[in-house]
Amino acid sequence: MALMIPPVKLKWLEHLNSSWITEDSESIATREGVSVLYSKLLANKEAVLLPQQVLCLKGPQLPDFERESLSSDEQEHYLDALLSSQLALAKMVCSDSPFAAALRKRVLVLQRIFYALSNKYHDKGKVKQQQHSPENNSGSTDLHSVSERPRSSTDALIEMGVRTGLSLLFALLRQSWMMPPPPGPGGGHGGNINLCNDVIHTAIDVVSSLPPLSLANESKIPPMGLDCLAQVTTFLKGVTMPNSGADILGRRLASELLLGLASQRGSLRYLLEWIEMALAASAVVSTMEQNELLQNQEGLIGYDCFMNILMQMRRSLGSSADRSQWREPTRTSDGLCSLYEAALCLFEEVCRMASDYSRTCVSPDSIQTGEAPVVSETCEVYVWGSNSSHQLVEGTQEKILQPKLAASFADAQTSVCCRAARLL
Repeated sequence: MALMIPPVKLKWLEHLNSSWITEDSESIATREGVSVLYSKLLANKEAVLLPQQVLCLKGPQLPDFERESLSSDEQEHYLDALLSSQLALAKMVCSDSPFAAALRKRVLVLQRIFYALSNKYHDKGKVKQQQHSPENNSGSTDLHSVSERPRSSTDALIEMGVRTGLSLLFALLRQSWMMPPPPGPGGGHGGNINLCNDVIHTAIDVVSSLPPLSLANESKIPPMGLDCLAQVTTFLKGVTMPNSGADILGRRLASELLLGLASQRGSLRYLLEWIEMALAASAVVSTMEQNELLQNQEGLIGYDCFMNILMQMRRSLGSSADRSQWREPTRTSDGLCSLYEAALCLFEEVCRMASDYSRTCVSPDSIQTGEAPVVSETCEVYVWGSNSSHQLVEGTQEKILQPKLAASFADAQTSVCCRAARLL
């Protein structure tokens, strides 16, 4: 018989995953459909046929005629050898049948389709993002299943150290603002030493020194890093409330650190969460004003810190709107501004960015009506890929692995990403 499928070497190609996902699943139920899909595997060199192995048809070595009877152990050994030989022969005959050949093809095709589905819809990086999605983010810091893969003992020890370290840090920070300041030399209160404020101020300096959007690509952040960001964000949100127990400076610094983290993560979700936090804190401040329990400088944020982040967003946007129409919060004599006004300014900026972006996307209706897309005043062009023919106008480097800001296209009227085609 020639129906037996020779052994194959499997090598899935990632760029073909999309085509395998769209294959008709009903065709797998028929032998003709399976044969077509199996031929596709062979044509794409995802299944490479290996040389046929030599079949060993020689049976077990049985003893010659002997006068003496064999022992029970020897008889059992020879019997097992005969049964194993018959089983191997039965497997060979069954695998040589048309049913076995079709079944083997069907298994290989299913294996390829399941691999494509797993990589597209069950990728570990996407599972991590879903676990940190708004639906799953209820504000609690108890994120048990960060990843489905089994963790080693080293990973477990590191996670235990990080989690316990964060819990200890949060407990110390809460305790620091609940304890009275140490007495000074003259018996009065000491200086303005506050552990919580010093730690948050240091964190603000670190976040401010990072390049823009350093935390935007969550797929490159390990699960433990996302977990730590979620815990820190939840803690800071609690600190910003006037009834949290922290002093006024601590609440202000927590608001600034939250805004810095939101801008670094570069997602609309985190900006809206900061706006929600600012409005909630402002509502509590308004209630305290009605009850005449308000202290000085309550519900404020640093003006320079807020405007630096806002101007960074505007520079990256390159908005074509009139700059005189840009809303800015009112600056106090102490260099502060209202959280409520800051939230409104940020929300207005987010809406303007969405409006400008929607108008830059030319739809078929706008083309028919003759509407021209909005072109930003400033644009940045990033290039990467092959530069063998100097088509990217970036020196003599033949290949640019990371996106690089191209100064040669500074006068371009639209934002363009140039990438040379790859030869497969």
